[in-house]
Amino acid sequence: MAPLRDYGPHRDRRSNPSQPMTWTGRALAALAVAAALTVACGGSPSNSSAKSSPTPTKAAQITSVDACSLVTSADASTATGATLTNLAAGTGASVPGACIYGSQDSQASVLVFAQTYPDTTTADSVSPDQLAAVMNGQYGISNAKPVTGIGDKAFEYTATSAGGGGIVIFVFKSNVVLLIAVSPASDPSKVEALARIAVANLPKS
Repeated sequence: MAPLRDYGPHRDRRSNPSQPMTWTGRALAALAVAAALTVACGGSPSNSSAKSSPTPTKAAQITSVDACSLVTSADASTATGATLTNLAAGTGASVPGACIYGSQDSQASVLVFAQTYPDTTTADSVSPDQLAAVMNGQYGISNAKPVTGIGDKAFEYTATSAGGGGIVIFVFKSNVVLLIAVSPASDPSKVEALARIAVANLPKS
């Protein structure tokens, strides 16, 4: 995969080399780390645990998710109060599993990341606290709180950094784990509304 900085909103550092990297740019890098950790956390159990655990009941599962179908540019714009566009559509570059919306001035963004798993049990084994811990060192993610009424379960975090701040929410629904990051954002209700839209737009299992 190409460096995630290639997918961020355009910033001409030659004309303004002292301009700090925005929260959007750093969140993109964190997204790759979070995605890798998600896969690791949701990996197959060891042989010993597999032998002692009963085979879970097979249920219909969501096989694939297009993150950009979960949240539209209009939805993202409403959440941030700025006009956002799909960055991949403008650059031809994309991050697998993710949809990234950004404003022309790079000051507002919405990131949607969707990961599917073989079954709900595997998805439930993913720890949002571990994902948040990976991002916390650089992004100041804190104030975790559970959110009811979104998917099967959801957890919300605030994020602060030199380049801005926002809200990150992890949502679990069936065998899918969603990560939505909105910046700037100070009103959790708008981020939670966006998460509900994303869950409603998931393919039917």
